[in-house]
Amino acid sequence: MLVIATLLFFLVFPWSLLIQTVFFGRSFHSAIRWTNLTYGWVLIRLVPFFAPVKIEYRTIRPTFPAIIVANHNSAVDPYLFGGFLKEISFVTTWPFKIPIYGFFMRLAKYIDANEGWENVCHKGEEVLRSGCSLIIWPEGHRSRDGRLSRFKNGAFVLAVESGYPVLPVCIIGSRRFLPPGERFMSPSQIRLIVLDPIYPETNIEQKEEEIIRMRTTAFEVIQKALEDEQEKQLPKFSRGVERGV
Repeated sequence: MLVIATLLFFLVFPWSLLIQTVFFGRSFHSAIRWTNLTYGWVLIRLVPFFAPVKIEYRTIRPTFPAIIVANHNSAVDPYLFGGFLKEISFVTTWPFKIPIYGFFMRLAKYIDANEGWENVCHKGEEVLRSGCSLIIWPEGHRSRDGRLSRFKNGAFVLAVESGYPVLPVCIIGSRRFLPPGERFMSPSQIRLIVLDPIYPETNIEQKEEEIIRMRTTAFEVIQKALEDEQEKQLPKFSRGVERGV
């Protein structure tokens, strides 16, 4: 089914671009991003091995466009955001090295982090001003053991410089589905937990302190969501032992 969905994607790709540009008036780059988004939506909603990926909102009003930061455990993580049905771009590295995949990423104006921070910041602000959200993996890489690694400053510097909010998202279950280094997928229940947006204070002199505040807050809320999910999965007796009951 996954192969069929991918083949269908390449067949409908030119027609989707035509519809997006002519009937919806979107730019060429935006049309590609929306087409890629639709492919992700098909995977997580219709392909049985993926579906159903659930999105749980723990915030009253998600704000878009936003700088989305999420824990990163699997190569499938980017496709999961097709469920948002919002235009999204990415800051990433290694997919640009894959010949066909990298070609489409450049057409969509996704951002290659290897080109340097000044380039990322400039293109990131440009993407956000166009109404498109931007995903930055704050750990900088996929986790090898499922634990949340220290966050880097990039996403939060961009938030303070641009004024756009950071939207933390906790991904549950994708590591079990396709861990780093594995080629075969395993059934898993995947969920995206959308947390409260973090708004930057832009009219301040101590920008460094604001960057640290946002980075710390994002790390803590995602870590808390992960710990809550781990606790739910523990047997009732084990929970009692851990609490000293």
